Amino acid sequence: MAAYFPDSRRAAPIALLLGLLLSGVLVASPGARAAELPANFALVGSGWGHGVGMSQWGAYGMAKEGRDAATIVAHYFANTEVLATPDDMDIRVGVLIQVPSAQVRSEVLEPGGGAIEVTVGASVVVGGPADAFSFTPSAGSVSVQRTAGGVVTDLGSAPTATVRWAGTRAPGTAVGPATLLNVTGPKARFDTPGHRYRYGYFEMVPVATAAGPRLNVVNSVRVHEEYLYGISEVSNSWPAAAMQAQVIAARSYALAKVKNGIRKTCSCHLDDGDGPYSDQFFTGWAKPSSALGNLWVDAVNATHASETTGIAVLYQGVPVSTFYTSSTGGMTQASKDAWGGALPFAVSVDDHWSLIPQNTNSSWTVNVPQARMASVFGLPDVGALNITERYVSGAVKKIRATATDGTAKELSGTGLLTRLKLKSTYVVSVNGDAGVPVAVPVAATGAPATMTVSMNIGPTMTPKEGASLKFRGQVAPATAGIQVDRQMLVDGVWKTVATKTTKANGRYSFKVKKSVPAGAVYNYRVVVLQNGAVVAQSAEGVVTVLPKK
Repeated sequence: MAAYFPDSRRAAPIALLLGLLLSGVLVASPGARAAELPANFALVGSGWGHGVGMSQWGAYGMAKEGRDAATIVAHYFANTEVLATPDDMDIRVGVLIQVPSAQVRSEVLEPGGGAIEVTVGASVVVGGPADAFSFTPSAGSVSVQRTAGGVVTDLGSAPTATVRWAGTRAPGTAVGPATLLNVTGPKARFDTPGHRYRYGYFEMVPVATAAGPRLNVVNSVRVHEEYLYGISEVSNSWPAAAMQAQVIAARSYALAKVKNGIRKTCSCHLDDGDGPYSDQFFTGWAKPSSALGNLWVDAVNATHASETTGIAVLYQGVPVSTFYTSSTGGMTQASKDAWGGALPFAVSVDDHWSLIPQNTNSSWTVNVPQARMASVFGLPDVGALNITERYVSGAVKKIRATATDGTAKELSGTGLLTRLKLKSTYVVSVNGDAGVPVAVPVAATGAPATMTVSMNIGPTMTPKEGASLKFRGQVAPATAGIQVDRQMLVDGVWKTVATKTTKANGRYSFKVKKSVPAGAVYNYRVVVLQNGAVVAQSAEGVVTVLPKK
């Protein structure tokens, strides 16, 4: 998606006027008629999610090009190694967190199965599919009741209660063939789909909250396969390499959570994706038993290095929190730009693969009415809306709304996303105006790309005569010592006016000390060279110089 720029051959007065209008310097008078205000603001964007780490649709696109899983994850997580690491430990998954009560019962998966064991303190009770067990928290303990044939029996209370069932690694006294455990909260029913678990065991843990005693319902499963079989993040119909890349990312994320320890509020390492932490979606038996679920199981098994190790993403020998997102606007977000914390393995990299037609979020449009946009910015009206700053990924960093009385307010891209419930901060244009240009990967059309480069010009695209300008950007994948040329269009020919080399993080910067003369229009771009050949170039940017007064 290329940004639109004015033709540099137009008369300077027209370009000057356009620059003033786009920058918000010229605004409607306070008495402007309501009819002159934009009735709607069409926000065209791309991607879905926070944009950090591995792009799932990007992994899909790379797999379609024949890349293997290790290559895919290595691309999205810079400065890492993709290696085998121990993963045979248990992880505690919060299935229900701080609920008033919970119920379980067993279900036969294989003929002869269905045995269930419930332990409350020193009491061990064995039942079958006809028995339902309920758990209610109180201060420091959990009470258990058994319902069979309409008869309710109190089984006592204890600091915790444990549920095991037949066909698992440690079934206790519940011997027999494969069985499922059906787990529901206070308002759910046993006969609804989902909430069935094949592996591990459950622990019911009371927790004190401001609302009183609540219950944490935790499934302990082995990371190696039991946990990963239940991860439901991508379709079972995707290419094998894309699913394997998802498995590797999910394993690394889980191992990092194990290393961080148990969270007291949920008695777990991570939740099942339904909150409050929004970790990975873990749906238990629903994933492998779904259509083509055997292909997902195959993908998990394909990433095993041994019976006790699996392939993961390591930084300095330690599994990292391998964040992932559905898709982006063509480049991933650096963690420091999205959340404020710089991570060496979560930098901005090329993601043009996620812009493929199969991804329905490769382009989206949100139409926001005038009144709604004014409310979002806390202004009486919005006469102009301009994207004034972008991150190296192209995601919006700042957007400014200007009212007809001249009042202007800015929001961060995240603030805009939150208030308008956008799919991502990758807003490409507003009513056709890109504002600060979006860097377009060289291979955005689908051709193989080895490198991309972004260019941001600031602090404004319409500097006053004599003011300075800064050019900043980043080469992806991040590489030190790469040649970057700043070029200017002169008489229809691109000429290099300055040369820099990239830092270790792939970033570069140029400074133009003075912008002269007033009314001049300059077309700029940056190109990346290796061995004298251009390997990437940015989108073009147009700078219009305004008079001092």
